[in-house]
Amino acid sequence: MTPRRLQRDDFNRPTLRVARDLVGTYIVRSIHGRRIAAMITETEAYKGPRDAASHAYAGRRTARVEPLYRDGGTIYIYLVYGMHWLLNFSTAGAGKPEGVLIRAVRLDEEMIVGPGRVTRALRVDKKLDGSDVTQSSALWLEDRGVRWSARRVKKGPRIGVDYAGPYWATRPWRFWVDGKSWRA
Repeated sequence: MTPRRLQRDDFNRPTLRVARDLVGTYIVRSIHGRRIAAMITETEAYKGPRDAASHAYAGRRTARVEPLYRDGGTIYIYLVYGMHWLLNFSTAGAGKPEGVLIRAVRLDEEMIVGPGRVTRALRVDKKLDGSDVTQSSALWLEDRGVRWSARRVKKGPRIGVDYAGPYWATRPWRFWVDGKSWRA
């Protein structure tokens, strides 16, 4: 199959669907004339103003979260613990601050688990924040025909969001393919 670059319509859909569908797509990073491609193996969904774990909870709108308010496919990158950049993509459409965090990828034969490790491996930092992944020449997503059956894509609670309270911390909005399932 010829790779197909993901377009606006792939992101301007319900966030939980986008989060599930991104598992198996490829992030392609072009830096200094070299391309790095990694298959997404784990994501988490954040549902905007109603979601107490979201940076846009209760309608919060700051310069930091502004990319979430843009059209689907906008890159949202933020720093945690003063040392890890985390890569997200806006979803659901302009004015709806929802998004998907990339938690793990498979790069060559190596599993890279943890959103900070993902950005280090892909050499992603704040410079890409606010870019349009559907147009960028530095970072984009491709559908390369990998399809996972419903039983192979697991779902469960998001990680590290206990601060949002038990209801939001237990939402099954994390999607992943376990390490035993690598052959699509």
